[in-house]
Amino acid sequence: MHIALFGGSFDPPHLGHVLAATYARSVGGADEVWVLPVAEHAYHKSLSPWDQRWALCQAAFAGLGFVRVCDAERNNPGGFTFHLVCNLQRQHPGQRWSLVGGTDTALDLINWHRGPELVTLVECLAVPRRGFDEHPAALPAISSSDLRSRLAQGRAVTGLVPAAVERMIADRGWYR
Repeated sequence: MHIALFGGSFDPPHLGHVLAATYARSVGGADEVWVLPVAEHAYHKSLSPWDQRWALCQAAFAGLGFVRVCDAERNNPGGFTFHLVCNLQRQHPGQRWSLVGGTDTALDLINWHRGPELVTLVECLAVPRRGFDEHPAALPAISSSDLRSRLAQGRAVTGLVPAAVERMIADRGWYR
């Protein structure tokens, strides 16, 4: 089985994230996409509580039967992708593993922690993104930081996040 790992802050998850998971399945040939909200940001940026981002990911990807929201990043000592992949390979032998990321991620993967070894363990499913690529299928330029700013200002995010995510944020008063 081919499993694509899609890690990120997902603070909050948006339509670009949903489309990237779909791209990994339909273009990248992944049988499953595992969405992995990080416990800590790689560059030590502050994040909303993990439980909040977990609930939002559950809501965002609920309609995609090939997606599994997975908590493996929460218990990943050191937070490095290399260790995560090694642990998952040990726990689930015989799987083919990929990482979902933008084309910028694919180019930079070699520079990650133990990057030269990491690229021997996984391939990168490079998803074209508007603002980085001229590809006609580039995903829309939606950022979680822009969404947090909009929400803090009381502006609408309709059409930028899945409807279930928008309802959950509004009902719970998150990102105000």
